[in-house]
Amino acid sequence: MKNKVWLFTAALLLFTAGCGEPDMAQNKINSNEQKTAGISDTDETESEIDSSASEKMEAAEEKYIWKEITLQFPESWEDKYVILEDDTGFSVFQKKSYEKESGTGFLFGITKDTEWYPDAAGVSILGYTDDGVLYEVVRPTDVSCDVENEDTLNEYQGMMQQSDTVVQNAVIDTQNLHKDADQYIIPVSMTQTISADSLINMSDNDLWLARNEIYARHGRGFTNEYLQSYFNACSWYEKTAETDAFDESVLSQTEKDNLKVIQEAEKTYADEHPYPKEYKTGQKVMEDIDGDGREEEIRYDVKESGDYAGYSCILTVNGTSYELCEYAAMVTPETDCFYVTDINAYDDSLEIAVLDDGPSGDYVTYFYRYDGNTLEFAGEVTGFPFKEKNGGINGFTGQSGIYGTIRTDILETAYLNGYWWYDSDAGKLEYIDGGMHQYKYFTPHRLYVDLPLWKAMDQNSEQVTVSSGQDVFFISSDAKEWIYVRAKDGTEGYIHVDGENVSNVGRPGTEVFSELNYFD
Repeated sequence: MKNKVWLFTAALLLFTAGCGEPDMAQNKINSNEQKTAGISDTDETESEIDSSASEKMEAAEEKYIWKEITLQFPESWEDKYVILEDDTGFSVFQKKSYEKESGTGFLFGITKDTEWYPDAAGVSILGYTDDGVLYEVVRPTDVSCDVENEDTLNEYQGMMQQSDTVVQNAVIDTQNLHKDADQYIIPVSMTQTISADSLINMSDNDLWLARNEIYARHGRGFTNEYLQSYFNACSWYEKTAETDAFDESVLSQTEKDNLKVIQEAEKTYADEHPYPKEYKTGQKVMEDIDGDGREEEIRYDVKESGDYAGYSCILTVNGTSYELCEYAAMVTPETDCFYVTDINAYDDSLEIAVLDDGPSGDYVTYFYRYDGNTLEFAGEVTGFPFKEKNGGINGFTGQSGIYGTIRTDILETAYLNGYWWYDSDAGKLEYIDGGMHQYKYFTPHRLYVDLPLWKAMDQNSEQVTVSSGQDVFFISSDAKEWIYVRAKDGTEGYIHVDGENVSNVGRPGTEVFSELNYFD
């Protein structure tokens, strides 16, 4: 598989590895000169632009231009940054760190490319054009500065916080530019033929969404509730045809070719990831669940009983029966099926998963492991993380992680994605609390008032306003006090919730949003 190569960082890696410093031309820019990048004569030659100036610059003069890209730097950055460039793009560094050790102090880079690859670490798409040109942003994946000097570290952290705004406000002077790449799985699937190699590391969920977004671009509706909800929340989507009325002749040959490539990738993924497998209750199943190379005979039966809240849930392995209600309290167990799962693809063991509808539809999945002699309870996940029962989404990462469901009552009652990790040392699933959780379904809420959104989870951060009358979708939440929202016009940002009030406007949520749902 072809690897992405960022020329401006590759040169730095060669230098720091002891291969010698590349030949660089260094230009001093006076305070009355616009910072404009020249283009190198060869791919190997990079130019370095030092931001030194003898006099204090006005904010409007802290400008840098590379080909069709213009950046506006904060006035506070005067004499604090260094830029390296080549034919494919440029990188911006904190000057103090870079001058101490070349390659450190990396803040961000922007590169121009024509090939799409997903999920490169620290890489996102700033914009793309109809003819397949990508403008990609590279950010550090770790602290990249002189951490031994407290002043340097503090300055670097401050510049990192400001760099997001610098990038977001970048002006790209080109035709047919789109800046909504974060709302696509494959932004260029309409204009660029996708290679099979580029899809190798994509999950089955992303492949499924990528295939359907090709249809969604043309306004097709979806019978799957999750898909319809997902695309409704995309600013670019407008439903124009029901599923059975959609005319596939509107698809270009490039899109048809990409559909075939994605479908093949989905088939390959399914072949390589056969679990979880669904089995019927009462069915005898042969699976090697303890990883010893020999299959165990497994059967799961659910019967009404006077004990254990009205049910008896018996798992039988190689003739030995285990009453699962003695391991975990089953309220309303699913009577039609159970699953064999593979939480961690790197060990040889499998798990037995049984389902409970729980009280008030608060679903729970219980997991068990068998070591060849005894059955052990491995923990529980709220929700059903199985495609057939989860709107088509597979909750298993295959790398010890499971995405289940958590309930929140912040502003309204809703279900979010929660994350559980299997601790192999403890032999138990552990819920990982923290970060933002995506909503399971994206419900539109009509705005009753103009709503300012914070650009960060900070009530002192910059704001952008969404006009009243628009539909707004709740995208993710920390399940405590913050919700990330997206308006139908593409405006995005954070709202802060204090009890029943939306702090952004100081009013109750019911006076800000329509159709807030509350239930027991």
